[in-house]
Amino acid sequence: MDRVREFFHRRATSVLSSVLCLLCFAGCATTQKVPAVPVVVLPVTSPPGTPTAGRAPAGRQTMLVESTPPGAIIVVDGRPVGKAPVRLEVPATPQGFFRDDLEIRARFVAREETEVSRTATEAFNPREKVPAVLRFTPDGAQRAVR
Repeated sequence: MDRVREFFHRRATSVLSSVLCLLCFAGCATTQKVPAVPVVVLPVTSPPGTPTAGRAPAGRQTMLVESTPPGAIIVVDGRPVGKAPVRLEVPATPQGFFRDDLEIRARFVAREETEVSRTATEAFNPREKVPAVLRFTPDGAQRAVR
């Protein structure tokens, strides 16, 4: 009986160590960091609601991100970039389409105990044009095209 127990104990230990090695090596091989989309935050020089303010350099487009109520925290691909309104300069094709996937969130923080903090998210992909204005509300977002 002890021989059988010892055999299964060795076998289980061997299998467990193999699984742990595979998990470690597989995790190391698949956790490549995706480079962040180089988004530039520009000062808002025109009043909110004005879609045009300056020309972006070649290969980039600007978009104004607003919120109602104003002051929502804007997060681009997981990085906070400021409070709305904010003007973003994003990589774009000469035709005005996004070069990469991009996710923009607006975090509306509760100001009173009776309120609830909310987050609205808008995701873009390379098949979409860069909007001139992106307006967030706690319920979602609206895009104003060029």
